[in-house]
Amino acid sequence: MTVETKKRHKKSFLSTLLGIPEVTIVLFIVIVAVFIGVQSSTFFTGTNMLNITKQIAVNGIMSVGMMLAIIAKGVDLSIGSMLALVCAVAGSFIGIGAPAWAVLLICLALGAACGFLNGFLIVKLRVMPIIVTLGTMNIFRGIAYVYSGGKWTTNLPKDFLVMGNDFAPAVILAAVIILFAIIMKYTRFGRYVYAIGSNEDSARLAGIRVDKTKEMIYMCSGLLTGLAAMIFIGRTGAIQPSAGVGYEMDAIGAVVLGGVSFLGGKGSVLGTLLGAILMGLLMNGMTLLKISANYQGLITGVVIILALLLDTARTLYKERRRQ
Repeated sequence: MTVETKKRHKKSFLSTLLGIPEVTIVLFIVIVAVFIGVQSSTFFTGTNMLNITKQIAVNGIMSVGMMLAIIAKGVDLSIGSMLALVCAVAGSFIGIGAPAWAVLLICLALGAACGFLNGFLIVKLRVMPIIVTLGTMNIFRGIAYVYSGGKWTTNLPKDFLVMGNDFAPAVILAAVIILFAIIMKYTRFGRYVYAIGSNEDSARLAGIRVDKTKEMIYMCSGLLTGLAAMIFIGRTGAIQPSAGVGYEMDAIGAVVLGGVSFLGGKGSVLGTLLGAILMGLLMNGMTLLKISANYQGLITGVVIILALLLDTARTLYKERRRQ
């Protein structure tokens, strides 16, 4: 092997490695973590790492549901408002003394029902997911405010704080990631999601029940939002109708940063997790560096746009190489 051939081989290996979305995200995570760690002495403390883990858990779990929708060429803009509605209903059951396990089941059932409603409307009305979920986003938020009377619920029993304390959020997130990684790789449902996102018409011709799969996708998104709501309640120790504002954008940011394409048919659970970690580091870092909330939204938006541009550039590069 000549020196020139070796150089080409190394270059090809490096370009291939950097072409893997997960590798790129890990590099960004390391760079962001080092930068924030240098700027803030409290970043790498155990307490702050635990706070980041709790924050990532809620967004990470909701991002898995968002990932399913986007891989199938859809989107779920209602998850933030859905979380608020689930929290509001949970608060009423906590108020009458319902046990924690019963409230958890209610949260999961309500989340799944809201998700099924999204899927049903998308399938039956033949309306774009972004339009349907934009509508239900406002409906769920409105119901949350009306149901709770706009009031906060605090001083929750200790049983309801367990899922949001210590390492419980990380354990729950890990379980969700492992479960859906298996589902997406080894089950028909996972293959159907990718097939629908790649080419819905071809999926129908192949005998895939596209409408049923779409309903299941949004039901899973709702179910995961219900689970995230319980962690949110445990982490904050309060129930508020304004909960979850902007969470849909955080989830979209995590998914896009994780290499899931809005063009559909591409993405991974691992990439989504890494995207959620990167989003968590960015949000925590901006807070530690005392960046105002207005600028935080601006920076988050810029990061999402850059991630979309990077995904588009990567797709175009691969298409040119194939030609």
